[in-house]
Amino acid sequence: MEEFEKLVRENYENCDMILKAYEFAKKAHGNQKRLSGEPYVVHPIAVATYLINLGLDEETISAALLHDVVEDTSVSFKKIREEFGPEVEKLVKGVSKISQIKYNKTNVKESDSLKRLFIAMSKDIRVILIKLADRYHNMQTIMGLPYDRRIKFCTETMNLFVPLAERLGLGEMKVELEDMCFKVLNPVEYEKLKSELERKFDATTERMAKIKENLSKALVNLGIRGDVISRFKHFYSLYKKIRDKGTAKIYDIIAYRILVDEVDDCYRVLGEIHKMYRPVPGRIKDYIAGPKANGYKSLHTTLITKDGTPFEVQIRTYTMNKYCEYGVAAHWRYKSGDTKTSVYDEKLNWIKSIIEDENHQIKDSENFVKALQMDFSNADIWVFTPKYKPISLPEYSTPIDMAYAVHTDLGNTCVGAKVNGKRVPLNTRLDTGDVIEIITSKDSKGPSREWLNIAISTNARAHIRAFFRKQTMPENVKKGRLMLEEKAKELGIPMSVILGSDTLDAVMKKYLVYSLDDMFACLATGGIKISNIIQIAMKKKNPSLGAEKHELSPVYIEGSEIEGVKFAGCCTPVPGDEIFAIASNSGITVHCASCQNLKSIEKERYLSAKWKDDTNNMLFDISLRIGGKDEDGVLREIIKVFDQKKIKLYNINAKVVSAGRFEVVVETKLKNKAEVEEIMRQIEKIKPVQFVNRYHLV
Repeated sequence: MEEFEKLVRENYENCDMILKAYEFAKKAHGNQKRLSGEPYVVHPIAVATYLINLGLDEETISAALLHDVVEDTSVSFKKIREEFGPEVEKLVKGVSKISQIKYNKTNVKESDSLKRLFIAMSKDIRVILIKLADRYHNMQTIMGLPYDRRIKFCTETMNLFVPLAERLGLGEMKVELEDMCFKVLNPVEYEKLKSELERKFDATTERMAKIKENLSKALVNLGIRGDVISRFKHFYSLYKKIRDKGTAKIYDIIAYRILVDEVDDCYRVLGEIHKMYRPVPGRIKDYIAGPKANGYKSLHTTLITKDGTPFEVQIRTYTMNKYCEYGVAAHWRYKSGDTKTSVYDEKLNWIKSIIEDENHQIKDSENFVKALQMDFSNADIWVFTPKYKPISLPEYSTPIDMAYAVHTDLGNTCVGAKVNGKRVPLNTRLDTGDVIEIITSKDSKGPSREWLNIAISTNARAHIRAFFRKQTMPENVKKGRLMLEEKAKELGIPMSVILGSDTLDAVMKKYLVYSLDDMFACLATGGIKISNIIQIAMKKKNPSLGAEKHELSPVYIEGSEIEGVKFAGCCTPVPGDEIFAIASNSGITVHCASCQNLKSIEKERYLSAKWKDDTNNMLFDISLRIGGKDEDGVLREIIKVFDQKKIKLYNINAKVVSAGRFEVVVETKLKNKAEVEEIMRQIEKIKPVQFVNRYHLV
């Protein structure tokens, strides 16, 4: 406790408010204990300490100390205001609102709480910084929670707080949260990777020291003041690279960071170390000229020693490094009262666009959360215009996203695209480094509604929806209604049949219209053909008309229902998996987006695919691979998991792979990814089982 008081006095000339809040929190929490057994007040002190190290103001530190007193004690917000003023009260209220969030990755009906989170953030980023520090310390002490709560807590952290930390540029917090979640959510892989790194560290300590010495010599040769830091990659980032690329392609298990004073020095150092070590082609990245969306700046290069050992070097200024660790907080200025800085506005533009989109366009919880999670992608890509202007986009973006990122008119008049000089479909996934040329036409009628199934970024989707809202003008609505009435009269079909609720629901899902007026406007502007509406209406009236040959697929392909779609046996996709479809002479096959076989398929054959909402009554083939120690009764325990949930097993292939170790592949049918993951969690609880994963047939 004395150490905290000392830290406060060292960092703040006027520390009366903080010390008062410190004493207030100690008294309010009294003898309360955390689940770990330590005094509860240790937690708010840890949160405040982290924020002191970020350099935040007295009000923020005071609010951090008091952030739990209203929820966990008899203290009221009125009391906070009386003792510490309206600004501290506002911050504590903001944190309390965020704490009400009950996140469930399989249930998106709690979006009202999520909205409060982002609205609070748009008003005062200090609220989010307090909440992130709160989550950071809770994760450090998570082992005090029961197993089920640990899993839920880490899942929430990985899905919401990790991307949020990255968006705000809190690099060190982000990677540490990832590692802590990884340890809890995937303990087998964590321990396996930890052991491997410890083994490699012991074997390469001398080599690392020699490389570090040579890099330091480069600074001496140039007469540049600087520091060289060496480290192993963080566990989770390394695990992702191994999972996605294979061990042989991991260049940055060993990483070095060179810190210098000036930007010019960064480039001089890059040239000098390239004289000392051979660089790996294609592994030089300039995030100084083209920073990441969260403001990250650095030079990256991968080098190879004479004996063939690859290692990564990051070169940045001390100022850049401070931003990499502290993000937007590194530039935050409260002491002068200037809370509306350009840095603040720039960093929060992305979240404000989501709020605006939610207010005017996204009406249901599920779509709000989908838009949120899409823009929370923690792996941005950088692409270029034909004049090599860099554009940052979310991962999996398409030329449509690129077009709208450049200009609204470019998106609205887009009729095609070229990637690296080659014509590609508009649903093509872009990669970092691609040069994108958007092909436009003055005769374009505007975006297609199917683009809403292709576009990834909130920005593009907002502009597409805005375009169609403008089309819903009274004259278009009136014209479309008359056109439909005339055709119905000609065919002798009552309008009551055509405009029945079943027909409207089907039209809205298939053609992405959002109201009756929107449908009429689409008919008037050519977005939907009258024959399409009539056909849907007649099928709803007489279902046998639509069931002559094939059962429709549980997925939409390019926004439409397609017959005869097959599911790839190599990756066995189930609802909840991200998917793509591949067109071939034998038909359309749906693959998981992570399927390794996709890498060998030309992008021209990719089609967008999306699961329908009504797949709950369907079953999908799935195979699980299970391994561990070969002990008596383990197979019986595995089968018992399926029996208890009344899930039929279609095939079991068990074998002993080595002395004392077994592997089992079970084939079954399940409803969706959530059910698959639940079965896997239950199997992982069996003591001899060391791993269970989805088994992708080759």
